[in-house]
Amino acid sequence: MPLQNKSRLRNTLKKLNKIPSDRNDMREAQAGAQEALDFLAMMAGEKPVMLLGRGYNDPIWIKGVLQVATNTKLHMVEGPFWDASPDAGAGADLPDWYLDHTRRAFTEHRAWYISRAKSAADEVAEICETAAITVADEARLLNYPDCCVRAHYDRAAEYQRIWLDMLRRKAGGDDQKAADLLAANEPLEPETDEDIKRLEAAMRAIPVPFTSINACDACINGGPSAPANVKSLEGRALANEIDEGLSRSIG
Repeated sequence: MPLQNKSRLRNTLKKLNKIPSDRNDMREAQAGAQEALDFLAMMAGEKPVMLLGRGYNDPIWIKGVLQVATNTKLHMVEGPFWDASPDAGAGADLPDWYLDHTRRAFTEHRAWYISRAKSAADEVAEICETAAITVADEARLLNYPDCCVRAHYDRAAEYQRIWLDMLRRKAGGDDQKAADLLAANEPLEPETDEDIKRLEAAMRAIPVPFTSINACDACINGGPSAPANVKSLEGRALANEIDEGLSRSIG
């Protein structure tokens, strides 16, 4: 299907490219280019919501993107990071005192949710107000595969289990003492090679080119028809159609 409003998308890309950033740094340049593609995918109607300020959180970039969104008369909602871990069943084995602490820390972070459609913005606003979101809703709104969203929450829960194990070890197996140490923000560091290996495994993420998705194991091993790889092909096609330079910056 031919891309609609191609000239508008190209003009928007020019505005995004004028936002100051260190384009001599390959990682910075690639991250900015992917964020620009996410923004354009939202404008093109391929992505209901563009998530800004989570992952790539350079304040100059965020300020610039918000200004472009304002000038383009898009809808913006500022709110906490979404957390669909209860729906994913991730971290159900973590004790309440630990979950409460981590979720309080989690709510301090802010993101911006940008959309073309008011209906999407209204849905985002309700999610941010109620803190109630499902894996399916998050996947649909961000145009991510359900399987990869669920895997994200599984990795995050495993990461928390590792820190909980280290905390309990420091507390001598006493959960009340562990809770007190956590509340006091006592410093906690990996003490063994096993701790480090487990943390590295939990933090290992495989980015999917031309998307902001980290692939789940099924997509990594699933070949071209795997959901994340289909999203990658769609993102590459959109980037190529708008501007081949954008595609090269990401690829």
